Amino acid sequence: MEGGFFFYGNAEYPLVQLQNEQVAKAYCRWPVDVINLSRDDLFYARKLLRKEGFEERVAKLPMIKNLISANAVFSQDETRLPAYSVKEVGGSRIRGGKGRIKIGFVGLAESSAPGDGVRDAMVNDMFQAATPAILKARKECDVLIVVAHCDLEPALKLAAQNLEADVVIAADAAGFYKTRQVANTLVITAAPGNTQEGDLRLYIDKDGRVNFKFRATDLDEMVPSDPAAAAFVETARAERDRLRYN
Repeated sequence: MEGGFFFYGNAEYPLVQLQNEQVAKAYCRWPVDVINLSRDDLFYARKLLRKEGFEERVAKLPMIKNLISANAVFSQDETRLPAYSVKEVGGSRIRGGKGRIKIGFVGLAESSAPGDGVRDAMVNDMFQAATPAILKARKECDVLIVVAHCDLEPALKLAAQNLEADVVIAADAAGFYKTRQVANTLVITAAPGNTQEGDLRLYIDKDGRVNFKFRATDLDEMVPSDPAAAAFVETARAERDRLRYN
């Protein structure tokens, strides 16, 4: 799962455009099931979501199908994203290997409106958009996770206002790894993907109740690099250098 802020802003510059294209290709080569958009991601994501040529773009970049956002603002010329995504999973440890569970993900992004009464043109109010999306998604899944690109305090507020959620992930609060509990909702922060891997584990007891355990693992020299990924990175750097210096 991607919590947000993976594309680069100023998407009109050729070098930034190339970087964003490389990120999109990487998420196709190494697929991520759920990709939440931050406010800044929308500058480039809107290009991907233009209705003209949309089907051809999706065929080329299937990662577009995994994007979600419950409060992004789209024009009539852009394809509106789903507010949430539901993934069905099975396994030997799920109900004795005889059952499956549905996990729902609601995507949100905090606005950067500078003051009261000023509307953010990129995203609607996160708290107003959250509740209807959460209530709808709750009916379709066994476990509901809210992925919000925001700091810890807004995430705690989301949890307090939406007790139907099982987990709220604050995707822009790196460094605060202590989990919080708001009623029955667990609030955690997303580990920064360039230095750590965040791991949220679900445990289902014999009565069907779900418990969670979160940990963050350092991506240091003890974690080997994937050769294919390393080669992809080197090629991407060479492409950017050619554009930068030619």
